[in-house]
Amino acid sequence: MKKLLILIFTLSILLSCDQKKSNKKESKPESKTDIKTPDTTVVYWQTDFDTIRNNQEVRIGNDLHQLELKTYSLNDSSIVAVNGNYKGIYHDYVSQIILTKQKDTILNRKLTKKAFKDSLNTEFYKLCVLTEIEYDGIRSNRLFFKGSLNVPDTDWVIGNDFGVFYQTKKKNQIDSWDYEDIGL
Repeated sequence: MKKLLILIFTLSILLSCDQKKSNKKESKPESKTDIKTPDTTVVYWQTDFDTIRNNQEVRIGNDLHQLELKTYSLNDSSIVAVNGNYKGIYHDYVSQIILTKQKDTILNRKLTKKAFKDSLNTEFYKLCVLTEIEYDGIRSNRLFFKGSLNVPDTDWVIGNDFGVFYQTKKKNQIDSWDYEDIGL
């Protein structure tokens, strides 16, 4: 009985050794055919809680008005740019134009890149942010500004001029013109 148990035990060991060798042989060809894909570099803009404000006095006729321009990030991760192994995730921005006379608000207009959608190249529009507006003057019931739209982390910048009506039936309407690639 002991001899029989020893024989069965020895055979089982020998057979199990044979199985391991065959498994190793099968796994080697698989490792040769494995294809490695390159990693994607993801750049994620950090959240931005800063608000850039610019206050100035504007004379309309004989009256002094206060013009405030505010620009801030929406922190919405709404812009995704993919280029090969590079993926950039960015936030859209809002600029707000506030015109007041004493304590009365005459104009309060929030502005995003959507206001200029019809005048921009589709590819540029998908990737750009409205980064800056600058007061340029007043004439014919409109406040005039210069704007900059750019694609983050690139030198693709388009400047434009635009006017916002602050009174009459067209109040809050925007007209824009002179779109020019001003790359940095």
